[in-house]
Amino acid sequence: MSRMEQAIDELEGTAVIARNVNFYYGIVQALFGVSLEIKPKQITAFIGPSGCGKSTLLRCFNRMNEVLLGTRLEGDILVHGTDVYREGTRLETLRKRVGMVFQKSNPFPMTIYDNIAFGPRMRGIKDKSTLGEVVERSLKQADLWHEVKDRLNNHAQGLSGGQQQRLCIARTLANEPEIILMDEPASALDPISTSKIEETIQELRNLYTIVIVTHNLQQAARCSDHTAFFYMGRLVEMGATSRIFQNPAQKRTEDYISGKFG
Repeated sequence: MSRMEQAIDELEGTAVIARNVNFYYGIVQALFGVSLEIKPKQITAFIGPSGCGKSTLLRCFNRMNEVLLGTRLEGDILVHGTDVYREGTRLETLRKRVGMVFQKSNPFPMTIYDNIAFGPRMRGIKDKSTLGEVVERSLKQADLWHEVKDRLNNHAQGLSGGQQQRLCIARTLANEPEIILMDEPASALDPISTSKIEETIQELRNLYTIVIVTHNLQQAARCSDHTAFFYMGRLVEMGATSRIFQNPAQKRTEDYISGKFG
């Protein structure tokens, strides 16, 4: 295999590649030389203490950090082989491909139906039958259809907190993303709602590449295929979740997982 063929093969086997990423909020450096690869159609968890850079890196993947003035990235972020920071990248296209679910559920101030149909309508889909199919499929994938199918015209903010978060997942799915980023998606929810979110993530694992930031180590252990541990803006180690939790290579990882700090 030639070097070019090997490079293409490596790109095709990854969903996201970060190469020597440094990130700054003004003069404050938040990430230091981070390099990693995210496997396609698997779940990768980012763990580490608060302020370690895991959410910052997550937002680099779809350039969400750019909503803040004074931010700057050095290095490369590739999504399915494409440099997402290259000149001419359309952010709306990137964020359709790389969807995001935030820590706090943020349903739009409109009906359940219109929340899901919003993205497809923005893409030019007007046919009611097609929109109805998208709404039903997305809500089913988010494990919410049977709870809301008879009240699609009700206001979305009348849903419970857990339902609102699954609605936000469904809204992301309606855009047909390739990758779903989840930043602490269950941290504000009760245990029952958290369990539903985790079940939803598990059901989506073979359809989408999912990257989840979580402070909940048990959640990372339950849900993910791969885990990356961050500390003070640096990637300490990354590997199969079973290995990271049972036989970490770095003492700092072992200390964090065992509860000695964090």
